[in-house]
Amino acid sequence: MISYYCIVSLPGVQVGDIVVLKGADDDAARAEMTRVSTQWPGYETIALYAGERCVAVLSNPILGFPIDPLLIPAEAA
Repeated sequence: MISYYCIVSLPGVQVGDIVVLKGADDDAARAEMTRVSTQWPGYETIALYAGERCVAVLSNPILGFPIDPLLIPAEAA
């Protein structure tokens, strides 16, 4: 099992909250990230990481951001 975590950014708050997730792979962790988004209705963005690697970023559509998560290619430096 890989350890994943999310950084939840809220509008007007300088420091994000960190949520630790369990996931067998990136897809399972993305599903958990979506579940976390329902627990933080006023979030601005939720960034999903596996260690230092950014896996995906979810932006709140209520604030005018895209509905689909932004996927970060594994090759990104």
